[in-house]
Amino acid sequence: KANLKEMADWFKSEGVEWVVANGDLALSEFDLEQVYEIIAGFKIPTLVMLGNSDSQGSWARLYREKADQYPHVIDGSNIRQIAADDVEFWTMPGYHNRRFSHQTGVCIYKKEDVDTIRRRLQPHGDAPIMLVSHGPPQGDGDRSIDVIPGGKNVGDNELTRLIKRRRLPLGLFSHILEAGGRAVTEDFKTPLRENVWSKSMYINVGSLSGDPWSMLDGTSSFGMAAIIEIGPDGARYKFKRFKSRF
Repeated sequence: KANLKEMADWFKSEGVEWVVANGDLALSEFDLEQVYEIIAGFKIPTLVMLGNSDSQGSWARLYREKADQYPHVIDGSNIRQIAADDVEFWTMPGYHNRRFSHQTGVCIYKKEDVDTIRRRLQPHGDAPIMLVSHGPPQGDGDRSIDVIPGGKNVGDNELTRLIKRRRLPLGLFSHILEAGGRAVTEDFKTPLRENVWSKSMYINVGSLSGDPWSMLDGTSSFGMAAIIEIGPDGARYKFKRFKSRF
Protein backbone atom coordinates (compact mmCIF):
# COMPACT_ATOMS: atom_id res chain seq x y z
CA LYS A 1 0.00 0.00 0.00
CA ALA A 2 2.92 2.33 0.70
CA ASN A 3 4.27 1.67 -2.80
CA LEU A 4 0.83 2.38 -4.26
CA LYS A 5 0.69 5.76 -2.58
CA GLU A 6 4.22 6.66 -3.67
CA MET A 7 3.37 5.52 -7.18
CA ALA A 8 0.30 7.78 -7.17
CA ASP A 9 2.46 10.81 -6.36
CA TRP A 10 4.86 9.89 -9.19
CA PHE A 11 2.02 9.42 -11.67
CA LYS A 12 0.52 12.77 -10.69
CA SER A 13 3.84 14.60 -11.08
CA GLU A 14 4.31 13.04 -14.54
CA GLY A 15 0.79 13.83 -15.77
CA VAL A 16 -0.28 10.22 -16.24
CA GLU A 17 -3.66 9.96 -18.02
CA TRP A 18 -4.46 6.25 -17.57
CA VAL A 19 -3.64 3.64 -14.94
CA VAL A 20 -3.52 -0.10 -15.65
CA ALA A 21 -3.63 -2.34 -12.57
CA ASN A 22 -2.53 -5.55 -14.22
CA GLY A 23 -3.73 -8.39 -12.01
CA ASP A 24 -2.77 -10.15 -8.77
CA LEU A 25 -4.07 -7.23 -6.75
CA ALA A 26 -4.80 -9.21 -3.57
CA LEU A 27 -5.48 -12.73 -2.35
CA SER A 28 -8.24 -11.87 0.13
CA GLU A 29 -11.41 -9.86 -0.44
CA PHE A 30 -10.60 -7.58 2.50
CA ASP A 31 -7.19 -6.71 1.04
CA LEU A 32 -8.68 -6.34 -2.43
CA GLU A 33 -11.10 -3.71 -1.18
CA GLN A 34 -8.28 -1.71 0.39
CA VAL A 35 -6.19 -1.83 -2.78
CA TYR A 36 -9.24 -0.93 -4.88
CA GLU A 37 -9.94 2.15 -2.75
CA ILE A 38 -6.37 3.38 -3.15
CA ILE A 39 -6.35 2.84 -6.91
CA ALA A 40 -9.78 4.41 -7.36
CA GLY A 41 -8.54 7.38 -5.37
CA PHE A 42 -6.20 8.31 -8.22
CA LYS A 43 -9.36 9.75 -9.86
CA ILE A 44 -8.20 9.15 -13.43
CA PRO A 45 -9.32 6.45 -15.89
CA THR A 46 -8.18 3.10 -14.52
CA LEU A 47 -8.25 -0.32 -16.19
CA VAL A 48 -8.26 -3.20 -13.69
CA MET A 49 -7.33 -6.69 -14.88
CA LEU A 50 -7.53 -10.06 -13.14
CA GLY A 51 -4.46 -12.25 -12.72
CA ASN A 52 -3.90 -15.81 -11.54
CA SER A 53 -4.42 -14.95 -7.85
CA ASP A 54 -7.54 -12.76 -7.87
CA SER A 55 -10.93 -14.26 -7.03
CA GLN A 56 -13.49 -13.58 -9.75
CA GLY A 57 -16.29 -13.67 -7.19
CA SER A 58 -14.61 -11.19 -4.84
CA TRP A 59 -13.82 -8.86 -7.70
CA ALA A 60 -17.36 -9.04 -9.15
CA ARG A 61 -18.98 -8.26 -5.80
CA LEU A 62 -16.63 -5.37 -5.12
CA TYR A 63 -16.99 -3.92 -8.60
CA ARG A 64 -20.79 -4.04 -8.44
CA GLU A 65 -20.77 -2.27 -5.08
CA LYS A 66 -18.34 0.46 -6.16
CA ALA A 67 -19.18 0.99 -9.85
CA ASP A 68 -21.47 3.97 -9.26
CA GLN A 69 -19.05 5.56 -6.80
CA TYR A 70 -16.02 5.10 -9.08
CA PRO A 71 -17.22 5.17 -12.70
CA HIS A 72 -13.66 5.85 -13.90
CA VAL A 73 -12.57 2.33 -12.81
CA ILE A 74 -13.09 -0.07 -15.73
CA ASP A 75 -13.46 -3.83 -15.36
CA GLY A 76 -11.13 -5.31 -17.97
CA SER A 77 -12.61 -8.78 -17.49
CA ASN A 78 -15.92 -7.68 -19.04
CA ILE A 79 -14.99 -4.68 -21.19
CA ARG A 80 -12.56 -6.03 -23.76
CA GLN A 81 -11.97 -3.04 -26.04
CA ILE A 82 -11.39 0.55 -24.89
CA ALA A 83 -10.75 3.39 -27.33
CA ALA A 84 -8.83 6.11 -25.49
CA ASP A 85 -7.32 9.28 -26.97
CA ASP A 86 -3.88 8.03 -28.02
CA VAL A 87 -4.18 4.27 -27.55
CA GLU A 88 -6.75 1.50 -27.87
CA PHE A 89 -6.72 -1.26 -25.24
CA TRP A 90 -7.63 -4.86 -26.03
CA THR A 91 -7.87 -6.97 -22.89
CA MET A 92 -7.33 -10.65 -22.12
CA PRO A 93 -8.10 -11.11 -18.41
CA GLY A 94 -6.74 -13.90 -16.25
CA TYR A 95 -4.01 -16.40 -17.02
CA HIS A 96 -3.61 -19.24 -19.52
CA ASN A 97 -2.28 -22.02 -17.26
CA ARG A 98 -4.59 -23.39 -14.54
CA ARG A 99 -1.66 -25.09 -12.78
CA PHE A 100 -0.61 -21.66 -11.55
CA SER A 101 -4.00 -20.60 -10.18
CA HIS A 102 -3.36 -19.68 -6.56
CA GLN A 103 -6.92 -20.17 -5.30
CA THR A 104 -10.29 -21.42 -6.51
CA GLY A 105 -12.36 -19.10 -8.63
CA VAL A 106 -9.51 -17.37 -10.46
CA CYS A 107 -9.85 -16.28 -14.08
CA ILE A 108 -8.34 -18.79 -16.53
CA TYR A 109 -8.71 -18.04 -20.22
CA LYS A 110 -8.60 -20.60 -23.01
CA LYS A 111 -7.36 -20.73 -26.59
CA GLU A 112 -10.92 -20.09 -27.77
CA ASP A 113 -10.97 -16.80 -25.85
CA VAL A 114 -7.85 -15.59 -27.64
CA ASP A 115 -9.31 -16.74 -30.96
CA THR A 116 -12.44 -14.69 -30.26
CA ILE A 117 -10.37 -11.54 -29.90
CA ARG A 118 -8.42 -12.36 -33.05
CA ARG A 119 -11.58 -12.91 -35.11
CA ARG A 120 -14.00 -10.33 -33.75
CA LEU A 121 -12.25 -7.22 -32.48
CA GLN A 122 -11.67 -4.46 -35.00
CA PRO A 123 -9.76 -1.22 -34.44
CA HIS A 124 -11.99 1.69 -33.47
CA GLY A 125 -9.76 4.31 -35.09
CA ASP A 126 -6.17 5.05 -35.96
CA ALA A 127 -4.66 4.88 -32.45
CA PRO A 128 -2.14 2.06 -31.84
CA ILE A 129 -3.55 -1.02 -30.13
CA MET A 130 -2.12 -2.20 -26.83
CA LEU A 131 -2.89 -5.76 -25.75
CA VAL A 132 -3.18 -5.97 -21.95
CA SER A 133 -2.96 -9.30 -20.15
CA HIS A 134 -1.58 -10.43 -16.81
CA GLY A 135 0.72 -13.04 -18.34
CA PRO A 136 3.16 -12.29 -21.19
CA PRO A 137 3.29 -13.76 -24.68
CA GLN A 138 5.88 -16.42 -25.37
CA GLY A 139 9.19 -14.78 -26.15
CA ASP A 140 12.40 -15.96 -27.77
CA GLY A 141 15.63 -16.19 -25.81
CA ASP A 142 16.94 -15.26 -22.41
CA ARG A 143 16.44 -11.52 -22.83
CA SER A 144 12.71 -11.67 -23.45
CA ILE A 145 9.96 -10.69 -20.98
CA ASP A 146 8.80 -14.22 -20.12
CA VAL A 147 12.05 -15.79 -18.94
CA ILE A 148 12.33 -17.72 -15.68
CA PRO A 149 15.53 -18.85 -13.91
CA GLY A 150 17.21 -21.40 -16.15
CA GLY A 151 16.44 -19.42 -19.30
CA LYS A 152 13.13 -21.01 -20.26
CA ASN A 153 10.45 -18.94 -22.02
CA VAL A 154 7.10 -19.66 -20.33
CA GLY A 155 4.78 -17.11 -21.92
CA ASP A 156 1.59 -17.93 -23.79
CA ASN A 157 2.14 -18.81 -27.44
CA GLU A 158 -1.51 -17.99 -28.22
CA LEU A 159 -0.91 -14.36 -27.24
CA THR A 160 2.18 -14.32 -29.46
CA ARG A 161 0.11 -15.61 -32.38
CA LEU A 162 -2.59 -13.01 -31.70
CA ILE A 163 -0.07 -10.16 -31.68
CA LYS A 164 1.58 -11.35 -34.90
CA ARG A 165 -1.60 -12.15 -36.82
CA ARG A 166 -3.35 -8.87 -35.91
CA ARG A 167 -0.09 -6.88 -35.97
CA LEU A 168 -0.68 -5.35 -32.56
CA PRO A 169 2.22 -2.93 -31.97
CA LEU A 170 2.03 -2.65 -28.18
CA GLY A 171 1.58 -5.01 -25.23
CA LEU A 172 1.52 -4.60 -21.45
CA PHE A 173 2.12 -7.69 -19.30
CA SER A 174 3.53 -8.88 -15.97
CA HIS A 175 3.33 -12.18 -13.98
CA ILE A 176 6.94 -13.32 -14.57
CA LEU A 177 8.20 -11.15 -11.74
CA GLU A 178 11.90 -11.93 -12.10
CA ALA A 179 11.78 -10.60 -15.69
CA GLY A 180 10.04 -7.38 -14.66
CA GLY A 181 11.42 -4.08 -15.90
CA ARG A 182 12.09 -5.41 -19.41
CA ALA A 183 10.68 -4.62 -22.83
CA VAL A 184 11.25 -6.14 -26.27
CA THR A 185 10.43 -5.26 -29.86
CA GLU A 186 8.33 -7.14 -32.40
CA ASP A 187 10.65 -10.15 -32.64
CA PHE A 188 10.03 -10.83 -28.90
CA LYS A 189 13.75 -11.09 -28.23
CA THR A 190 15.44 -7.75 -28.97
CA PRO A 191 15.64 -5.69 -25.75
CA LEU A 192 14.26 -2.16 -25.79
CA ARG A 193 15.95 0.26 -23.40
CA GLU A 194 14.16 2.84 -21.28
CA ASN A 195 13.32 6.20 -22.90
CA VAL A 196 13.90 4.87 -26.43
CA TRP A 197 11.06 5.37 -28.93
CA SER A 198 9.96 2.27 -30.83
CA LYS A 199 7.09 1.44 -33.18
CA SER A 200 6.68 -1.89 -31.38
CA MET A 201 6.96 -2.48 -27.64
CA TYR A 202 5.98 -5.39 -25.39
CA ILE A 203 6.74 -4.68 -21.77
CA ASN A 204 6.81 -6.65 -18.53
CA VAL A 205 5.88 -4.07 -15.89
CA GLY A 206 6.87 -6.36 -13.02
CA SER A 207 5.30 -6.18 -9.58
CA LEU A 208 4.51 -3.27 -7.30
CA SER A 209 4.77 -5.51 -4.25
CA GLY A 210 7.26 -4.48 -1.59
CA ASP A 211 8.07 -8.09 -0.75
CA PRO A 212 11.64 -8.82 -1.92
CA TRP A 213 11.85 -10.75 -5.18
CA SER A 214 15.03 -12.10 -6.79
CA MET A 215 15.49 -10.79 -10.31
CA LEU A 216 17.24 -12.44 -13.24
CA ASP A 217 20.12 -9.97 -13.04
CA GLY A 218 20.88 -10.99 -9.45
CA THR A 219 19.35 -7.93 -7.80
CA SER A 220 16.30 -7.83 -5.51
CA SER A 221 13.14 -5.94 -6.37
CA PHE A 222 11.11 -4.18 -3.68
CA GLY A 223 8.46 -3.08 -6.14
CA MET A 224 8.42 -1.28 -9.48
CA ALA A 225 6.03 0.73 -11.61
CA ALA A 226 6.19 1.89 -15.22
CA ILE A 227 5.04 4.86 -17.23
CA ILE A 228 4.44 4.32 -20.93
CA GLU A 229 4.34 7.32 -23.25
CA ILE A 230 2.70 7.02 -26.65
CA GLY A 231 3.35 9.46 -29.49
CA PRO A 232 3.86 9.79 -33.26
CA ASP A 233 7.14 7.86 -33.06
CA GLY A 234 5.58 4.88 -31.28
CA ALA A 235 6.02 4.28 -27.57
CA ARG A 236 8.68 4.55 -24.88
CA TYR A 237 8.78 3.66 -21.21
CA LYS A 238 10.50 4.37 -17.92
CA PHE A 239 10.44 2.68 -14.53
CA LYS A 240 10.36 3.73 -10.92
CA ARG A 241 11.99 1.18 -8.63
CA PHE A 242 11.06 1.35 -4.97
CA LYS A 243 13.47 1.04 -2.07
CA SER A 244 13.23 -1.60 0.63
CA ARG A 245 10.81 -0.69 3.42
CA PHE A 246 12.19 -3.36 5.77
